[in-house]
Amino acid sequence: MKKLIFMLFSALSFSCFAQEGGEKESISIPYPLGEWKGVAEKTIDNSKPYFIETKKAPEDAPNVLIIMLDDVGYGTVSSYGGPINTPAFDRIGDEGIRYSHMAVNAICSPTRGSLLTGYNMHQIGTGIVSEFSTGYSGYNNEVDYTTPALGKILVENGYATSAFGKWHNTKLDDGSAAGPFHNWPGSFWGFEYFYGFVGGEMNMFHPLVFENNTAVDIPKKNADGSDYHFTTDMTDKAIKWLDNWRGVRDEPFFMYYAPGACHAPIQPPADWRNKYKGKFNEGYEEMRDQMLERQKDLGLVPQDAKLVDWPSESIPAWDTFSERGQEYLSRQMEVNAAFLEHTDAQIARVFDHLEEMGELDNTLVIFFTADNGTTGEGTPTGNIQELFFQNGYEPLTMDEQLDWLDRMGGLEEWGNEDMSNHFATGWAYALSTPYQWTKQVGSHFGGTMAAMAIRYPKGIEAQGEWRRQFQFVTDIVPTVLEVTGVPAPDYVNGQKRKEYPGESLTYAWNDAEAETNHPTQYFECLGFMGLYHEGWSLAGKPYRYPWQMSAGALANLKPLDMEWELYNIDEDPIQSVNIADQNPEKIKELEKIFWDEAEKYDVFPIGGAMGRVIQPESNTSMDAKTNWVLTPNVYRLPENAAPQMKSNDYVINAHIEGADKDTDGVIYAIGKAMGGHALYVLDGKLRYTNSVLGYWLYENEGVDVPTGDYKVTLKHTITSERRMNGAAKVELFINDKLVDTIELERTMGISYGGDVFDVGRDEGCIVSKNYKDKGKFIFTPGKLKKVTFDISK
Repeated sequence: MKKLIFMLFSALSFSCFAQEGGEKESISIPYPLGEWKGVAEKTIDNSKPYFIETKKAPEDAPNVLIIMLDDVGYGTVSSYGGPINTPAFDRIGDEGIRYSHMAVNAICSPTRGSLLTGYNMHQIGTGIVSEFSTGYSGYNNEVDYTTPALGKILVENGYATSAFGKWHNTKLDDGSAAGPFHNWPGSFWGFEYFYGFVGGEMNMFHPLVFENNTAVDIPKKNADGSDYHFTTDMTDKAIKWLDNWRGVRDEPFFMYYAPGACHAPIQPPADWRNKYKGKFNEGYEEMRDQMLERQKDLGLVPQDAKLVDWPSESIPAWDTFSERGQEYLSRQMEVNAAFLEHTDAQIARVFDHLEEMGELDNTLVIFFTADNGTTGEGTPTGNIQELFFQNGYEPLTMDEQLDWLDRMGGLEEWGNEDMSNHFATGWAYALSTPYQWTKQVGSHFGGTMAAMAIRYPKGIEAQGEWRRQFQFVTDIVPTVLEVTGVPAPDYVNGQKRKEYPGESLTYAWNDAEAETNHPTQYFECLGFMGLYHEGWSLAGKPYRYPWQMSAGALANLKPLDMEWELYNIDEDPIQSVNIADQNPEKIKELEKIFWDEAEKYDVFPIGGAMGRVIQPESNTSMDAKTNWVLTPNVYRLPENAAPQMKSNDYVINAHIEGADKDTDGVIYAIGKAMGGHALYVLDGKLRYTNSVLGYWLYENEGVDVPTGDYKVTLKHTITSERRMNGAAKVELFINDKLVDTIELERTMGISYGGDVFDVGRDEGCIVSKNYKDKGKFIFTPGKLKKVTFDISK
């Protein structure tokens, strides 16, 4: 306590007095209330009022709009040579500048955290996505005011702030409507208004949506009367917020607009799914070659640029697939393309609205097409369920997937509301053109380069030009602070702010030939390691494929014995010619810099991001509650904030009172039909459904339930020696009498992904199609009194 009081006193003192030597005064936020300068006598006739003004934004400070898409590869969009029509993104570059070497982190939450704070991913604890936090400081997703968020700084300096769409920087253990809220958008991060989902992915037709900290029901239709789709809905809300801002407030705004696209599940609206029908029948190698030629025509890559050979040892060549297989792969890419173009069309609505308001030219627009490289997690044949990889399962064969799709209605159903689909790695690799590799692979530019454009006519004279300096996502916060004139604080809530590792981008806005001001940057993601330094790229050879997370694949990680590749980016900007053999001394020099940077920025231990898989004691859920007493008022909990019921033992007891023959509904549900389980009463029978990744389905035929008062017990016991994803036995009891047993050949040990846990109903995507026509299938009100969960670690 004494230390805390001293810190607070010191921060306030420094904010009030100049430092020795005549240096500038320290800035501490929140700012203290201004001095009241009125007169207060005993009577009002002798008194003089005075109104204390709140902190105002600097005079003529512009609005700020940051757009962040998801999992869209570097070469995907049309103005970077890609095959997908993206006029909204292209407009920003046409009326501003585009960056050829804007690097990001190689996975979602880390980049978003760096974007919104200005710090390296491990500095802020986001060395891994928020769902998989581990017990190491670089990976625990616990951010504090020593690395303050941009929104917090701007809102304290008079900005109106809002965030829309995917929010992936709240640890999902804290992701329920019950909090805690210290890392939600409206607290540390500084957003006064939030509308979106919390987590990495979400079903676009049945999302769990929060407005600020409250889960809300979604409408059945969008504002224009079309069938509901989240990207359209969030855009409707963003436009509504802008109208309220314009109508009520005088200060500039900061908006963070982050759709879920194109993260899996890849789900455009139904009437968009056929927009690219037949456009990708030539296959991904041919598409890749065509993209490179367009990139040469655009001046993005040198005329003599040559791609590395297609990695046929890991991604089968197009012509090795059957005609039916090629048709399936083509459909995957068609739907992905439609998803991106639909998203781009929604962003165009925001631009058009700002233009109608007369605010577009007064807005600094920073548009990232991705938070990492294209996702290669869909396996070489794609997958009906994206979470095979995350759960450590081997992918389904193409024949297994096609058989499943045929049962579900055929290829035309790819991307519908009941799927969790992911496209094949071949498309992902091609969409990374001209670079190698994909998302996760922090060593190579295919995992870390994003298409990015900036429009700000008040500060950027160029239109349609490339900026070829190496830059990193941590350069965005210094850029925004410089352009807005808002000072970086020295102290925030009494904590001394760490120095920014990045620099403002403005130095090269009107000087295309300027030397980069970001000469060194380390990369690390899930054990993939790399370094950029003064025109050189040191890249650790990938130790596994991005769609593998099995114990055998992870065992290949040996960071101290890394096999390094070396590229001269000044001469080889697309990282295509490995010159490691000719430059052993340069490798030694760069390797030392990497380890120094890794120590400086809290990267150790390498592999700390995979604690939930390879080191159970580093799993934060080990400290989760084990005894829960819940009522039907508890629902819409993210799975990490709910009782942990995966590859472990647990017992559930449900207490039902005053039941009659019509009493029914869901007792509990977690996940969805593409992965989850539920206990429910339907047509007078106790039923259980467990779907493993949407492919293996286990359920009983039902057992008669009594009327009056009764207790239902579910006992889940792992029966195999291998616990993770292992076999289990589910025993059902009524009034302590065993009435049914269901044998599960496998379980899901890591994640159900993007859906929720409910008591007394099934929100979001339902688990069992047995009650699909019953909506949320709410348990008869007043009958389900409580449900207890006793969880074994």
